[in-house]
Amino acid sequence: MDKISRMKRRSYHKIYEQIYQGPRISIIDITQNTGLSRNTVRRYLQEMYSQGILIGPYLRMKPAQNYREYMYLMNFSDPFFAFKGLKGFPHVLCCAITFGDWNIMVVTNRLLDFSQLVGFQSMVARGVKRITNTPKVEYISWDLCFTKINEKIKEFTPAQRESKTRTLPYLTWDTDEWKLYHAFKSNMRQKITPTLRKINVRYETYREWMGTLDTHCTIHTEFYPEECKT
Repeated sequence: MDKISRMKRRSYHKIYEQIYQGPRISIIDITQNTGLSRNTVRRYLQEMYSQGILIGPYLRMKPAQNYREYMYLMNFSDPFFAFKGLKGFPHVLCCAITFGDWNIMVVTNRLLDFSQLVGFQSMVARGVKRITNTPKVEYISWDLCFTKINEKIKEFTPAQRESKTRTLPYLTWDTDEWKLYHAFKSNMRQKITPTLRKINVRYETYREWMGTLDTHCTIHTEFYPEECKT
């Protein structure tokens, strides 16, 4: 059983690698690139999503000249109560309970004052959210993983990074482009035609919008071989 389990996890990772490299890659192409059968790829994909092994590919916005998102790291006396109240709060895009020096993390698309909320204690940090990335998960053992981590720590030399001034792009999305973003932001691999019909957007607009994603979005694909909850 353990050997079969390892073989399946290896196949899971092969499929993940294909989607990480090409979020919209077809099952036929995954089959050709991995050597797995089409039915196996379909079944494994279904298992990976249902078990929380594979998450995404999903979209996150990059900052633009005319678009910003803001991150807040805060402490509340009752983080569970705050989390429940902030879900669905106007302009709140993401909210999470954390632990450590802060217990609530919030991302918004407008500057907000949370200090007046019930239970607010302190603002640890607040600022413009920059570009975020999800690194590719390698298929290695825990022992090798920690060996590599220890090597990086030993080799690390603190140094001040030079700040590079970059000109941010101008976000030109209109109503239809934002419809597409909200429709596909959680899972880029959903079926195109039914989604476009549901939001009443033409395929030509979708195709042009896809051409803007590298400029305005980052794409994230997460892989958890022992399931996300674990």
